[in-house]
Amino acid sequence: MKMLIMFFSLLFISNIQAQTYRDSLTSQIIYNFPKDDIAYQKLKSDIKSLEKLEEKPNPEILHAKLSYIFKLNDTDYFKEVLTLLTRKYGFNLSYASGSENYYNAIIKGDLAVWFKEMYIKNLSEWLSENLDKQIDIYRLNSLHDKDQIQRGFFSMIRNVKDLTENQRKEIRTFEGEVFTNNFENLIDISNKTSNLPKGNSFALIQNGYGIVELHIMQHEDTFDKAWQTLYPLYRKAYLNKDISSKYFRDIDSWMYKYNGKQLFNLLRIEDFHESWRNNPNDTEIPLANPEQTKKLRQELGWQ
Repeated sequence: MKMLIMFFSLLFISNIQAQTYRDSLTSQIIYNFPKDDIAYQKLKSDIKSLEKLEEKPNPEILHAKLSYIFKLNDTDYFKEVLTLLTRKYGFNLSYASGSENYYNAIIKGDLAVWFKEMYIKNLSEWLSENLDKQIDIYRLNSLHDKDQIQRGFFSMIRNVKDLTENQRKEIRTFEGEVFTNNFENLIDISNKTSNLPKGNSFALIQNGYGIVELHIMQHEDTFDKAWQTLYPLYRKAYLNKDISSKYFRDIDSWMYKYNGKQLFNLLRIEDFHESWRNNPNDTEIPLANPEQTKKLRQELGWQ
């Protein structure tokens, strides 16, 4: 699992040119993990540039970078971001892990008095406007842990000695059915609002459900149906500037794994180390359907 995450991270970084300047800027922000003030100031500047470009805050990025804002001692900006996430996007302590580097500071440390007043006021106002979303927010926040527990269970079963090939196939099939159930929960909530549930279209989901999207496309039995189901949601979210081209690149990456082709024309063979290629002798990644590629890229505003 860690190898897969590292692979897709490297693949995303290698495509830093992306499709648009916004995609490139988003990539730079996501993979900026500042350790000093110079890197942090670059991160902060890029976040503000992205906000101007998208004409709205990006709550997923702000939440993901909150620990770095705190770590680099930018207290005023930390307060500004956490207030925004609470009032506009429903940041909720119930979905915190307690291991966040700022948790003790806001609960019993130097920021506790400020946080308590800010949090009660702003979350109450947000809840008064979004009370009907609470069950679905809970369901979405639960998907990550649910997926990981199930993933661990299947890993344990696969490690049982003396399994026959047929038994391994049955386990893999059942795993796909379980992943499908999690995926259907995501799609059910998405269909309610006709949107992929992101901060600007629904609410901030602090425990992201991306692992559900990864596993449903990672499974050979569910990939085709999954990407076809997700594409209309991804397209709308992309055109609304709620996600980047990374989501379409992920589809291309899994398609290349399964049939050696791609759909959105976002990959180069050079992006893949030889050990990750379908065939070490591959010199290019052909299109699965050139006419469909042209149509999809036009829909996404890329040509």
